[in-house]
Amino acid sequence: MSPETCPIPDERLLAYVAGELEGEDELAIATHLGECQGCCEEAAEFTALRGVISACCADDVVRWHSFRAPFGIMYLAATDDGLARVSWQQPGPDAFVHELEARFPGRLIVRDPDALAEAERQLREYFAGQRSSFDLPVDLSALSDFDQRVLAAARRIGFGEVVPYAELAKRIARPKAVRAVGNALGRNPVAIVVPCHRVIRSDGSLGGYGGGVEYKKRLLAIEGRRDLSRAS
Repeated sequence: MSPETCPIPDERLLAYVAGELEGEDELAIATHLGECQGCCEEAAEFTALRGVISACCADDVVRWHSFRAPFGIMYLAATDDGLARVSWQQPGPDAFVHELEARFPGRLIVRDPDALAEAERQLREYFAGQRSSFDLPVDLSALSDFDQRVLAAARRIGFGEVVPYAELAKRIARPKAVRAVGNALGRNPVAIVVPCHRVIRSDGSLGGYGGGVEYKKRLLAIEGRRDLSRAS
């Protein structure tokens, strides 16, 4: 029977694929699919589409997006718990997806601009000098408890403020862990939103920065700290 003359409406096929039919109704559709090649192929398409939709709505999806920023192409990724990655160090989208696959093994990676629209908007406002703080949840669950404590403390550093590594270590009640604090900042997956660029050395020099010290200077300049633009 051709699809054009088939008496089975799409709604019935969808209900069958979704497992909503029972008894004789289910048996009737199953029997029909064995006789109608067109409906069988359509049911297979519905089944595949349902699988994709279910995956995209699942809790273990990581969604990503990219946009052009002053630093180049900026890549963002988020889980259902919040922003999980900010990067502008990628050679291209494939490299970013590979990184996400390594960071979140076994999880579906989906490009979803709508899911990252608010993060993009707030970052654009920051770069334009129109925003001094971010109102975005972040997902740092992949990090150790120590790293999360360090980044939580760093996130409380105010716009345009700078804090020495040693001071940040004191703020988490680990005054001797200055080097470990620096290493934790270097593992910050959501730079800018968690402002590790606001942490400097006790002598006033900038120290390191995962994205490169020049970017650290530029971020501090956005925040009005041009007095640090010549620091090394």
